[in-house]
Amino acid sequence: MHTYIDLYFTPESSSPLEIAKRLRRHTALSFIIGPHDLTFEWKSEPEFHEQLSKIHDALKGTGVLYRVETVAEDPSFIEPIPWPPPLPRNDPVHPAY
Repeated sequence: MHTYIDLYFTPESSSPLEIAKRLRRHTALSFIIGPHDLTFEWKSEPEFHEQLSKIHDALKGTGVLYRVETVAEDPSFIEPIPWPPPLPRNDPVHPAY
């Protein structure tokens, strides 16, 4: 199943850039390019509840509203492109890895 999240911002809410950071930190989700702001896939009801709870907790207190839309099989589904792209890692890599 695919679930889409649409976010609604106001001048009094947290900025979209701050929300992008919070969502990435709390849910490992990034904004996507397309008609929706976020998407995630799930296979079981507990998996859906866990991810939706993380999203709700990340947005709590920010003034951002959200809308949830779930579709069973979406033939027009295209793998999302994260925005902004993940930052490059600068940490040293151990030669054994």
